Amino acid sequence: MVIQYGDIYSLVKFNVNQSKEETHIMSANRLPEPKKSTDRLETVKVVEYFHPREHAILAEYLELKKKLPKDARKIDPFEIVPIEDDYDEGKNGIICRPSYRGNEYKAIDNAVARIALAPIRSSLPVWGSYQDGQVFHTRQKENESELPRRGYRSDPVLIVSINWADSGPGFSWPVKYYISWIPYYERYVVTVSYDSPEVEGYLDIAIGDLPEGCKIETDLKAVIKNHWDRDAMYIQGWADCLDSGIIKDPWAWREEISWGYDDEGNEVCFLDDTEGEEELDDFKIDEEEEENE
Repeated sequence: MVIQYGDIYSLVKFNVNQSKEETHIMSANRLPEPKKSTDRLETVKVVEYFHPREHAILAEYLELKKKLPKDARKIDPFEIVPIEDDYDEGKNGIICRPSYRGNEYKAIDNAVARIALAPIRSSLPVWGSYQDGQVFHTRQKENESELPRRGYRSDPVLIVSINWADSGPGFSWPVKYYISWIPYYERYVVTVSYDSPEVEGYLDIAIGDLPEGCKIETDLKAVIKNHWDRDAMYIQGWADCLDSGIIKDPWAWREEISWGYDDEGNEVCFLDDTEGEEELDDFKIDEEEEENE
């Protein structure tokens, strides 16, 4: 969705029949001319779509290097720029940043997610703390930084919002999934957002991309289920649906995953059909032997 901003004009009317006497009085009482400021505001460049470094990152992730503009072809999309470096993402574009706990292999996934989610970054999950009379939250530094100005606006659409678990009274683990249209490359990017970088090493991660015309109950479902299924055998299914977004029945998708623990927290054994039949046969033999004894 592209939003065009119109210009605002200010019209000033003058009285052309003003008398000379009135003009003289106004001149005598006129305020002194303001001094011209030497501190001029620096204008931020507006890019039509993306900065060269962003192009390099997106083309790599989407596997569309043929669409790379010439000025982006020699840029390393995997280059990680330390936070301490004086790099202005507002002027030069969003880049790969270091991760929490050394998960740099997901740096490009994080950069893609931050590009896609930029229009709504202030509404993403956060974890806050209070210390020495001040409030801090996990997205504080990122949300205070400048964003690139683009010639388009494409707001991400909420797929689903879930609470993965409650680790204590009032302590939930919110997770939000979004889908964003990426112009120029004409692809959708699917992202997941957490309130802490402890899970993925970053707050936001791109987990897949889809073509125009994709279907929610097939294509999008496969991406979301793949993300849930990745670690399913080690964990319990998510606890609650906070917002169903564009999914008709998120609980039905949840039920299609083989979680490692059931809703009561009991470990589930995973056996294929052959192993299951063999164990059942052994159990029946043991029962028969006990009866004979």
